[in-house]
Amino acid sequence: MAALTITATQVLLVSGPTKHGTLGAAVTAGQSIYFDSATGTWKLAQGDGSAAEAGADGYGIALNGGASGQPVHIALPGAKVTLGAGAAPAAGVVYSPGDTAGSLCPPGDMGSTDKVLPLCIGTGSNAVKILGEAYDAGAVIA
Repeated sequence: MAALTITATQVLLVSGPTKHGTLGAAVTAGQSIYFDSATGTWKLAQGDGSAAEAGADGYGIALNGGASGQPVHIALPGAKVTLGAGAAPAAGVVYSPGDTAGSLCPPGDMGSTDKVLPLCIGTGSNAVKILGEAYDAGAVIA
């Protein structure tokens, strides 16, 4: 499996918690992002960087795109997000930030030194649910 191919124009919040923030990098709707506590901004998450860049201090999916310094609407853990027909995330597959900043990859694409943060799980209907701190253990994903 490869990284999800997200159609930015089809990214849509289905349900769940969100927040507004400020971008610290150029971002496209549907990309995985993390909170950079040093700058107070949201940047592209990546699995081959630091633990913070993988989402240790906060993570989500960008619901809109923009340049550094612009506002961003963020889908947070517990939210369900449509990523578009091109993405087609497989139901039950967990996706993490990949080596390419902002990407969402299945476990088989992760390297042995990557920081793996189970960011979301495919729910069918071209959507994912962003996982929380307990990774929704035992919960029904709908």
